[in-house]
Amino acid sequence: MKYIYTHIKEFFKVSDWNEDIQGPFGLQPPPGDWAEFKKGIAELQQQCPEGEAIKVIFAARHGQAEHNAIKERYQIPDEIVRSCCHLIRKSKWPSAQGQILYPILDPDLTDLGRSQAAALGHALQREAKRGMPLPSKWYVSPMKRAGETCGIEWGWLFEESKGKGKGHGVPATVIENLREHLHVHECDKRSSLSELQRDFPSFTYTPETTEEDELWQPGEVRGRETEEELVARRGVGIAQVLDMSEDSTYISITSHSGALRGIYKSLGVPSRSLVVGEMNILVLRVKKIEELIEMDKETAEY
Repeated sequence: MKYIYTHIKEFFKVSDWNEDIQGPFGLQPPPGDWAEFKKGIAELQQQCPEGEAIKVIFAARHGQAEHNAIKERYQIPDEIVRSCCHLIRKSKWPSAQGQILYPILDPDLTDLGRSQAAALGHALQREAKRGMPLPSKWYVSPMKRAGETCGIEWGWLFEESKGKGKGHGVPATVIENLREHLHVHECDKRSSLSELQRDFPSFTYTPETTEEDELWQPGEVRGRETEEELVARRGVGIAQVLDMSEDSTYISITSHSGALRGIYKSLGVPSRSLVVGEMNILVLRVKKIEELIEMDKETAEY
């Protein structure tokens, strides 16, 4: 199914994440009334003709992972951190103070990354007590850093299953097309399906999630995924999310910086660079289409 998206921007004004996480995530007008927000969403939903719907997406970037920490700690260029093998030597980066061993392939969250996800989880609980509506469907990238972030942020809703794996009992669906920029960078090559099922037993894996990663290619095979390819793949991923979300109004997506940039472009949302652990709430009018039609500049189609 193809969709047209219109971003409804009056509900949220995103500023600085350190400020937004202290309040209702930029809900307008200040100080943010969730009851009025839910009422407004319900009214818009009732006004939608057949084939249209309002969707509210809790869009989150994963917390700090090990490859992010290498770059920040040792001031090593991003392109080196993401594409190098597991060994970084003092001879090239004196700040490294010797040899550093890191599992670059599909890296885990750091302790800081887990604390960032926990901080957002506490903020979500706080706002839920103030009446914030909650997602009824969760979707994640297959990368471990995204899955664990989702589990930490939303696991409080599933206390009876919280100890079951890194997903903390969250019934998320893994979507391959929500993963980070493909190719070349080893940190964007995913783990095997067997390993993911072991670590995240509460997640559902679609048939496109093969045992071994068949999407990622090393630098000697092809170059980095282009921006056009990224946005097109995100368009497919968002369409998959909408197909699976069915009648759910409130849904959660946990992904990556580059992936979210592509998602925002595919949705017609103003581009924004999310910091690690950040979440934006997006309100969209979604229309199913059978064939390509002409759109205005604030409307996107995939």
